[in-house]
Amino acid sequence: MLSSTFLDEIGYLALDQETSNLFYPVISTRHARKRSTLITTNSAFSEWGNILHNTTLAAAIADRLVENSEIFLLGGESLRKAQKDLPSTS
Repeated sequence: MLSSTFLDEIGYLALDQETSNLFYPVISTRHARKRSTLITTNSAFSEWGNILHNTTLAAAIADRLVENSEIFLLGGESLRKAQKDLPSTS
C-alpha cells in the first residue's frame, strides 16, 4: 500500500500549542514507516520554531523530514500575482 500525505502552506498560520504537539507524532510515525510526506511552505526551517512555538520540536520535525528527502527550492514571481497582472483577452 502506497500512502502519501500532502501538507500545504505550513507556516501560513501559526499553529496553536496543542496542534503543534500533535504534528510531531504524525511526522515521526510517517518517518519510521518510510511514508511519503510532501510539504509546501514559504517559511525556512529556521522559522519553524516560531510557527510551532517550540524550537526543539521544530528541529526534531525538520530532522525527520530532511532525512532521505528531496528538497526543491522554488523562486520567482508568484503565479497568482503574475496571472492577475496579465491583460484581459476578452
